[in-house]
Amino acid sequence: MPQWSLRAKNGIFYPDDITEQYVNGRAKRKYRFYESDKGAQYKDIKEFDASKIEPQVAFPHLPSNTKGISDVGTVFVDQAVIGSCTNGRLDDLRTAARVLKGHKTSSNVKLIIIPATQMIYRQAMKEGLFDIFLDAGAVISPPTCGPCLGGYMGVLAKGEKAIATTNRNFVGRMGHPESEVYLSNPAVAAASAVLGRIGSPEELGTIFPSP
Repeated sequence: MPQWSLRAKNGIFYPDDITEQYVNGRAKRKYRFYESDKGAQYKDIKEFDASKIEPQVAFPHLPSNTKGISDVGTVFVDQAVIGSCTNGRLDDLRTAARVLKGHKTSSNVKLIIIPATQMIYRQAMKEGLFDIFLDAGAVISPPTCGPCLGGYMGVLAKGEKAIATTNRNFVGRMGHPESEVYLSNPAVAAASAVLGRIGSPEELGTIFPSP
């Protein structure tokens, strides 16, 4: 089977009670949860043990161009971006803070933290996450797209490389067309900011339980 056929770009899940509670308190118009028809027949069913999937890193210039963290090799980075609309949730910021606590970012890396919303911004500040980020040497931005689409604040120059929790890494996505963007989860991005290269939080002694 071709390798590309084993990769997925997104997963669709039927909302649970927690999701409905979240939407219920925020929706400004009537909403509907969609689900499969009763008795629906599926072309194929595959089952995966998520606990056996190591953190993935998407290499330039496609989100689907992925490698497991153990296969990344040595890739030095100039910038790390954690947040924006993707992976800027409160849990994501808590994860990043857990990795960064007690560490300093590499002198060669600029770390940018972008909470997804003003509400998350306030809560992260209230929980003391900002203190951890600032102590590590990060820059904290208000909610914005910013560097994700090469708009401002963290735009990459020619030859620069970034590790980001944003959603796309196409050519020129974050700045110069000869820059490179690598996508990862918040834990890997935070560890990479400290290491100065793409790496695992386990290298810093931070162990996360299996899903």
